[in-house]
Amino acid sequence: MCKSSGTGILGIALSPLVQRYTVTDIAPLLPLIRKNISLNATGWYHDSAGSLGGSKSNVTVEELDWMTLASLSSSQARARYCPVPSVPSPPESAPFNAWDLVLVVDCIYNPSLLPPLIDAIDAVSTAERTWVLVVAELRQEDVVREFLDLWLKCEGGKWRITRVEGLLELHYAVWAGQKC
Repeated sequence: MCKSSGTGILGIALSPLVQRYTVTDIAPLLPLIRKNISLNATGWYHDSAGSLGGSKSNVTVEELDWMTLASLSSSQARARYCPVPSVPSPPESAPFNAWDLVLVVDCIYNPSLLPPLIDAIDAVSTAERTWVLVVAELRQEDVVREFLDLWLKCEGGKWRITRVEGLLELHYAVWAGQKC
């Protein structure tokens, strides 16, 4: 399962490559995301009442507010954002509630949002399983440094973080991380 933020376009582009993909953002942006997905992703539709549906799609849309998540205990956060399904996974398969990949794209710009962002990344990551890919425009060097420092010092666990070179032009950076 893959989760990310944004307007849904990345989810649409990656949906043929993954089993499940969940696009997340704050509640006010969800209607725009659903509209973009309904217009561009296979399996999404408008019903006669004008409602959006996606039961036939591998792309889902969910609210994920970092500030709300930061206010929850770790067990509350896991229960809300990584729920255990009613039908258990076969023992040989990966747990249904584990996120394989978290894409964080263009979210590093406001220093006051960095701690809740780190808390969100940590809360939805499973050690030795979840990969986190962070793509950032290099706007303010001090904000990027603070983000990386907070990520490395995250209380939820130790992280291996590597800068990925050569993917984007000079004004962008990409980091891959995995909780140990």
